[in-house]
Parts: sequence; C-alpha cells; structure tokens
Amino acid sequence: MSLSLERKSGPGPPVSGMRLADAELGDLYPIGLECLYLDLRAPCDLYRRLQDGEMVFFARRGIPFDQEARDRLHELGVSELYIREDDVPRFFTFIRETLEKIVRDNSVSPQKKAEAVHVSCMETMRRAYADPRAVFLQQAHEVIAPTVDLIVHDDVATRALVQLTAYDHCTYVHSTNVGIFGIALARIMYGQESVAVMERLGAGFFLHDLGKCRIPVEILNKPGSLTPKERRLVNRHPRDGYEILRLEGFMTDEAEILTLQHHEREDGEGYPAGLTSRDIHPYARICRLVDIYEALTADRPYHKRRTTFEALKFMQEQILTDMDQELLRNFVLLFAKS
Repeated sequence: MSLSLERKSGPGPPVSGMRLADAELGDLYPIGLECLYLDLRAPCDLYRRLQDGEMVFFARRGIPFDQEARDRLHELGVSELYIREDDVPRFFTFIRETLEKIVRDNSVSPQKKAEAVHVSCMETMRRAYADPRAVFLQQAHEVIAPTVDLIVHDDVATRALVQLTAYDHCTYVHSTNVGIFGIALARIMYGQESVAVMERLGAGFFLHDLGKCRIPVEILNKPGSLTPKERRLVNRHPRDGYEILRLEGFMTDEAEILTLQHHEREDGEGYPAGLTSRDIHPYARICRLVDIYEALTADRPYHKRRTTFEALKFMQEQILTDMDQELLRNFVLLFAKS
C-alpha cells in the first residue's frame, strides 16, 4: 500500500496516496482504525486526511488490513480513516457480522472478544448519537445484542470489557461505558431474566442519553456553571431522548424507564418528573448508579477524573441513599474480579 502522493494520470480508479478534490469525494464518514479488524479485508474504499487537511485515497475495498498497515498508519499519526457516506451501511453490516462471528467463536480469547465488542459499541454509538435516525438506531441494536450475549454468558470477557472502558467526556463514549456497566450490573441483579429482556435493558442503557444530541456541544462541554436557561435545556434531555426513541419506533418499557428516570432522585429533587423513592424503577436505579460512576471517573471540562476507589467511596458517602447501597456492593464486585 504505497503512500506516494503522485497523481494518477488518465481515467480509472484513484491510487493510494492520490490527492482528491472535495467534489470527487462527496461526504465522508470517519471510522476508527480499531474497527478494521486485523487480517480481514476492508469492507469499502478507505481514505485518510493529510496534515495539511487534504484527503488522499488510501486503499481499495477488499485489501487485507494487516498489522503492517496499522503500524504504518500509527507511524504517520493517523488514528482514523474515512469512508464515503454511501458506504456507511456496508461498513456497519461488516461490523455487526464480524462481531457476531468473533463472539460465537470458541477459539477466540475472552480478551479479544471484549476488545471487538468495545470497539464495535463505540463506533455504533458514535453514529447513533450523531444522527439518531431509525437506520442508525437499528444498527446500534444489532451490535448491542451480541454485546449482551457476551456479558451474560462470559465472566472472563465481562471483566476484560470493564477494564476497557474509556475515560472520555464525549456523550457516545459515556453512553458506551454506561451500557457496559449497566448490563454487567443488571446481570448480577437480574440474571434470571430472559435474554430478550436483557437485550432490551442493554439497548436502554446504551441509549439512555440519546436526548443529549439536541444539546449544543458548547453547553455540554462548558467548564463553568450553567445559566438557568442552559440548565433547563440540559434537564430536558431525558424527555428528548424518550421522544426520539418513540418517533423512530424503538420505544420499549425498558427504554422508557431508563431514558426518563435515570436522573430521578430519592428526595424528589431529580428530573424530569421529580419522582420520589417508591416511584423510581429498580432498572433506573442501576442506570443512575453507573451513570454517576462513569461521570466521576471520566475527564470532564468541569472536573478531573477520580480513580475507581475515589469514585466508589464518594458515591457511598455522599450520593447514594440506603436503598442503593446493595446495588453499589454488587457494582464493586465487577472491579473486585477484574
């Protein structure tokens, strides 16, 4: 895969390294390198961005993506490639089918399965939160299903998955982490539930913050205090998320509970409905607990991340009520086993 920047003369397909005008490219969608699984063929044409911002053709669809190719890109400081927007459905089909094969393959190690699940979830959540239309919510659900299956049936892979959670303030990263933690804790608390219920719970955990896609990023990342108007906008995101899921046809009982109740509090000071302890569903308590933990351990513009120990201690002493202490004790087990 030569990275020569010479322009190809005459008609025909572009060559690796060829600079391309915006008109030739159309809309491009970024993908993480880790989504191109080693020793598998690229599902579509790949492009990369040069340091000066120009786009070049990198590799043709079908080329084996090996460690040499990945190392070469890392040496160039490349962390993501690009695909054409009209190739996005093909790309997400590749992610889903590859993930299903990896999760079901007994010869693949739990660590490798966990890595594949984490990468796939991050990529699909990034797309769903950026553009929460039905087609992308469906793609998210198709990746969540094998994720739930792995967590429910493989303790070793679950422990590896917990270790892989990233410390980033992006909403899709936060939601990926909450999804992983939420399923893992729900499995401890409600492991007797059917796979179908666990899958619906998983989808609710991963998409609990979908309404944040309607909040301007400068408000989400504001380092200082929010104005009353900004706070009202932020506090609207549970209802906005509920409305998006309802309009796009992805509303379930579990999604309704998790989307609307994950910011409710025992004392009635939560939002959006000001529910008190007896009205908050146990599923929502799980979501709130893991949501708080993830927020405390992530780098945010308005605070530095805490360690796992610091976050759990703070939650036990300052935030959670007696009703949530059993949840916290079971949540700690995820880290005690790791």
